Amino acid sequence: MIKKEDKIIVVGAGISGLSTVIALVKKGYKDIHLFDKRNYIKQKYSYFDECDSPSSDLNKFFRTAYGSEVYYQDMAIRSQTIVRQWNKQIKEENWEGGDPILIEKGNLFLTDNKELDEFGKATLKTRGDGKIIVLSDPRAREKAMAHGLDPCVADPFGLKKQGKTFQGIIDVEAGNILADKACRWMLYLAKRDGGSRLTLHLGKSIGEVDHLLEKCTSTGKKNVGICTKDGRSHYAPLTIVCAGPWLTELVPESQEKVEATAGSVALVKITDPKLLAKYDENKFPIWSWKTKDAGIAAVFGFPVSQGWMKIGFRGLKWTNPQPGLNSKIITKWSSPETETNIPLFALNSMKLVIKKFLPEIKKIDLTRMCWYGDTEDNNWLIDYSPYHEDNSLFVVGGDSGHLFKMLAVIGDIIVDLLNNKGDTFLADLFSWSRKREKKNIINKGLDDPRALQNVKMASPKDWYIFGDSKL
Repeated sequence: MIKKEDKIIVVGAGISGLSTVIALVKKGYKDIHLFDKRNYIKQKYSYFDECDSPSSDLNKFFRTAYGSEVYYQDMAIRSQTIVRQWNKQIKEENWEGGDPILIEKGNLFLTDNKELDEFGKATLKTRGDGKIIVLSDPRAREKAMAHGLDPCVADPFGLKKQGKTFQGIIDVEAGNILADKACRWMLYLAKRDGGSRLTLHLGKSIGEVDHLLEKCTSTGKKNVGICTKDGRSHYAPLTIVCAGPWLTELVPESQEKVEATAGSVALVKITDPKLLAKYDENKFPIWSWKTKDAGIAAVFGFPVSQGWMKIGFRGLKWTNPQPGLNSKIITKWSSPETETNIPLFALNSMKLVIKKFLPEIKKIDLTRMCWYGDTEDNNWLIDYSPYHEDNSLFVVGGDSGHLFKMLAVIGDIIVDLLNNKGDTFLADLFSWSRKREKKNIINKGLDDPRALQNVKMASPKDWYIFGDSKL
């Protein structure tokens, strides 16, 4: 058990770090210190202002559809209940204009199969036909409207009129969560409720961790705090590292369980009033194409938010192996190396789907790699480091691209696990010691065909959808 008076360091102000701080505050801890290299109060979690964490994004999927993984389904439902309350709170307080952080206009899982895939069947069984609509249902359109969704959700790309075969499900209670705004709201809650019990260390040098402070013992080592880039040492009996894909850089031992991988994202600036209306986030659903039938053609997309449409490639994620590190993050804002392009294979896969579904789009305006931490089985790593004695270092990582939707509850789970309380099933599922099923192959280094060193990168000349740079 952690004493309420103990100083606690939390590294990382993304979703897992913010949720952890909120839970610590709620449970009465009195000396919490949150560190991050970005000054999120000024930079507002905006990717356009040097923020490159997974949480720093325009939007994220919020789904309750999890197939047979009912533990994640239930977690998402609990999180959604709280986020809906936050929406009401935001409106009542007129916080940042009062607009919601979660827009529930449905999530479409779309394939070209004739039959419903195993994920769809399992989700229909666990969620029930009251929450899930099968696209082949002749009444899919009417059912969607009965749930308050726009009728376009049943066939947003007009495939039926084109005589195209399509199948899938609509998760009616899913939606588009505005990621940057959700983070700002949670930081606001942490500051407001934490008061003098919470100290923020945000920004270059003062909030960026250079290394962990470790003390040798007669039997090994223990963690005693962190040293930041400004040369200051911060001591605490407990350090919680919620650094997302940077976990492996701060805690090298975690490489045996987690590897930083990059998703591929394209952004299109929408200015045409007709397209802005057609793809508006208050009408159009989030969607995915072939993401659950194990194909590398998997692509997903979002409605227009803040004037931008985001489209992503999900078939493969990429690695960047370096000497001594299984995979190193490289982004537009990383240093000293930077990268604004994505692998050409990913871009071409997105262009094929854009041609099929979004022919109005003629050109991509920006690309980025969005980095996550992957585990072998897509279940998170939330546990004390077995390499540090006295329960002195706790790690949260391996989000595998699906932790964000648990933003309102993951902190409570983390703090329960810190105190050896809570759900024993989850404690084992997220443990460091459990042998994991190898759904993902990690730590292949340069032998991995997904390594950026082994793939051809796209460039802005490839951004033209129909191959004509003069358009």
